[in-house]
Amino acid sequence: MSWGKRPAVNAFGLNSHVLDEAALAVLKSVRVNRTHDVPYVGSCNRKGDVVYIDYELPAHLVYRGKRYDVDRYIVMHEVVEMLFEHTLKFSYRDAHQIALRMERALVESDGLSWAVYSRFCSQWAAKIGQRREYPNPPRDIDLQPELDCDDDAALKRMGMPKEARTAKSAVRRRRQRD
Repeated sequence: MSWGKRPAVNAFGLNSHVLDEAALAVLKSVRVNRTHDVPYVGSCNRKGDVVYIDYELPAHLVYRGKRYDVDRYIVMHEVVEMLFEHTLKFSYRDAHQIALRMERALVESDGLSWAVYSRFCSQWAAKIGQRREYPNPPRDIDLQPELDCDDDAALKRMGMPKEARTAKSAVRRRRQRD
């Protein structure tokens, strides 16, 4: 069987147009809410139709005179992570790794250095993570990352009831690969 012609060398490489379409589709499928305290900078609600981004995180990053939409990258990460965690039953750790790769591909397809973006996110994650408490967390935030990582401190700072902090035994069996 012949395709008629040989595919171009870069035909199967990353295509920024496809990533742009994917990002647009993802952004249209969820609502972004920036009015809450979000321990890990970004998170989804349990239903998966709202992405929460911490109120303090800047919506844009300016680098070398160009403005980049941070929400686009965070939303892509959170939606991919949610898909792998809740639909495909991956552990948070594995889902996070896959989402990080997608986020990186999108960042780089926009022409932004991953090192620059990663440094920006790390600085803000550290600043947000240093809060003594999160007085205004989303009521319906997905707590799976905190539960999977045994992050009782974050749950406590969010003011979650003791039942939520001790629900580790109720965590679904998740796909775990080492």
